[in-house]
Amino acid sequence: MSWWSLFRFRTLQGKLIAASMLLVIGALVLASAVFVGLTHGKEKQRALDHTVATAPEIHGEFLRHLLDGDSVSELQDYVREAAQQDDVRILMFDYSGLVVEDTGGGLAGTQLEVPVESSIRGHDPFSPESNQTWRVKDEGGGSLTIVAPFPTLIVGGRRIAISDNLDQPPPGASPPPGETLISPYRIAIVLSEGTIARAWLDLLPWLALAAGIALPVAIGFAIIIARNITRPLSQLTVAADQMAQGTFDIDVPTNRGDEVGQLSRAFSSMATKVGEAQTQMRMLLANVSHDMRTPLTSILGFAQALRAGVIKGDEESKHAGEVIYDEVGKLSARLNDLLFLSEIESGQALLQREDVDLSALVGAAVERMTAGLEERNVEVSCDLTQSVTVSVDRAKLERATENLLDNARKFTPPGGEICIRSFVDPTRPDQACIEVANTATDLEADELPRLFERFYRRDRARTDRSAGTGLGLPIARDLIELHGGTLDASLHDGEIVFTARIPRVSPSVSG
Repeated sequence: MSWWSLFRFRTLQGKLIAASMLLVIGALVLASAVFVGLTHGKEKQRALDHTVATAPEIHGEFLRHLLDGDSVSELQDYVREAAQQDDVRILMFDYSGLVVEDTGGGLAGTQLEVPVESSIRGHDPFSPESNQTWRVKDEGGGSLTIVAPFPTLIVGGRRIAISDNLDQPPPGASPPPGETLISPYRIAIVLSEGTIARAWLDLLPWLALAAGIALPVAIGFAIIIARNITRPLSQLTVAADQMAQGTFDIDVPTNRGDEVGQLSRAFSSMATKVGEAQTQMRMLLANVSHDMRTPLTSILGFAQALRAGVIKGDEESKHAGEVIYDEVGKLSARLNDLLFLSEIESGQALLQREDVDLSALVGAAVERMTAGLEERNVEVSCDLTQSVTVSVDRAKLERATENLLDNARKFTPPGGEICIRSFVDPTRPDQACIEVANTATDLEADELPRLFERFYRRDRARTDRSAGTGLGLPIARDLIELHGGTLDASLHDGEIVFTARIPRVSPSVSG
């Protein structure tokens, strides 16, 4: 598989890789957003603290220039130099609020709305508490925080913070004539509110570095995981194509413990069962074809003889008619089995329940099915003395019983024995039982489960008897289970015992 195919997002591998990349990118962006959100307030406060700490030093130097008698242009030069040196934005404005200098370039010549402070006396002009802080609109529509020292009166070289009313100095602060200077200008440091944008810009290089490291690692792991997931799926696809072509002996990896392993095991089990069903169907077709060929050959031969006039006389004609009748009966039985099996498979087999005397039903079936066993020296014994009434579909239960008896009749060897009885289960009084036991010296215990497999036929070489179509016992079990009962087989002292258990009362949910 080419590397390019890994990134074709129409494939499962491509989608897994894309999902991993999006997950990493999303996690990085989310983590950055959370970090910026959590640190935004701290960044803003840190910038404000830096401004407040820087303001007294800049203000003190500004007053020194004032005392030295510097001109306005010299004061502006100092402001620009201080702004560049301390990496801050400084405003220089007079007491009317007119901005004389803005190192940021946007507010020069504009009028500031300076708030009036009422409780500023007694403040240390170098203390952070001696700063006024207010907000104004930026030239771009944003918000600016202004940090400015309070208005200052210079008395004999000492600085005393007073109110904006410069015409009325505070009591006790009147200096001797010639020693008083009122600062005509004020300065302020500007703090922009674009902290979040700057925080994102500061994070971008680190975010790019993290993405550059995380994305290749994530893609590498995604490729490994995607291949680990899709490789068995590709093998299953190949196996499905093989099944479509008729190959059912398929080897797919089933040693994984995850959902893909479960799917592989389920697929392998399905392939095995489908293969077994195909094999059984081929065997069925072969057996049914063989079983139908023999009676059809007989029917065709006698019909041809009758047509050609070879058979003459009433006796020969009667014999030919009996042979044809018997062979047609065999064909009809085979076709009925197949049709009834199809009816059960499609779920169309419904029950017409009625109260039935189980002993009488079994006794009638014994009379019909055991004719001719005397010739093979097979002994038949019945115990049908216990009267049992059950709610069943008479026709379907008769057919299940006849199938059990027919199986015993076919497979009981000469000199063997067949025992039939009906009774109420002493451990389960709500269940009635039909038990058919016959001599089976050539049957092994491990073969019992296969007797109920559809189309299963025992080895004719071992039995030396016709094994039928292999549908009698499976149909009998289906019919018993349709009534809500069970049919089991067991071996006891050279005998095989079939036990059918049927609820005496119709279940709340019937077939």
